Amino acid sequence: MRRNLFLEGSQPTLEEVLQTRENRVRFQETLAERYSPDTVISFKLNIPGPVKNNESIGKIFAVGRTDISDALAAMKWDILYEKEMILKTGPELFLVVKASLHEVKKVMILLEEGKALGRLYDLDVFMAENDGIKTISREELNFTERRCLICGKSAKECGRNRTHEISEMHEKIMEIMKTESRL
Repeated sequence: MRRNLFLEGSQPTLEEVLQTRENRVRFQETLAERYSPDTVISFKLNIPGPVKNNESIGKIFAVGRTDISDALAAMKWDILYEKEMILKTGPELFLVVKASLHEVKKVMILLEEGKALGRLYDLDVFMAENDGIKTISREELNFTERRCLICGKSAKECGRNRTHEISEMHEKIMEIMKTESRL
């Protein structure tokens, strides 16, 4: 059995994860309000297990960041704001682009579905609205919900039911990584 790349590294506590999530939401709201009516992109990774940051996760994140930059450049969208944070709870990137919410969401979904590592990308897209933040779901744009890496069923369902062992998911991620020449 090969070495699991996701067992060593930063293991934040539940409190740290919850605090980071709260900070992220506040920061996203601030960006959306400040740059309204432009669209905010929030990028992080879906890495199962307690380790949320290490060298391998950093490499995957860097590839994802490049994929996002390339997609935005291909669309000729202006990036109005960009901030990367390397946290114990995992790397995060925030962008504001001058483009419609619907169009940006479509492009980000295509990244999640069209790239080998895209299955690991967590790309949220939103903008300010009168009563808060407006998001759009995959289903609203006629895309299917995210699929599980292991079995292809609903990722939310498998995650909620803890259908698969973390080690099994790590093996699948390492398999995907082997196919990515940029790592």
